[in-house]
Amino acid sequence: MAKALLGYMGNADPRVTARLARENQLLRLRIDDLEAVAVRLQKENDALAEMVSASADDVLELA
Repeated sequence: MAKALLGYMGNADPRVTARLARENQLLRLRIDDLEAVAVRLQKENDALAEMVSASADDVLELA
């Protein structure tokens, strides 16, 4: 897989390889952070939807 990301180079410059590996690591960390935010927002959305549903049921009972 590394060959696919970096391209096949016989003797790659180690500095370039290290820089690309670091950028790849940072991007993976950012993806993890964004996935955690998405999960948190989904939970908040589910809780809000439950609250709306419960309040709509209360209004229907009063009518």
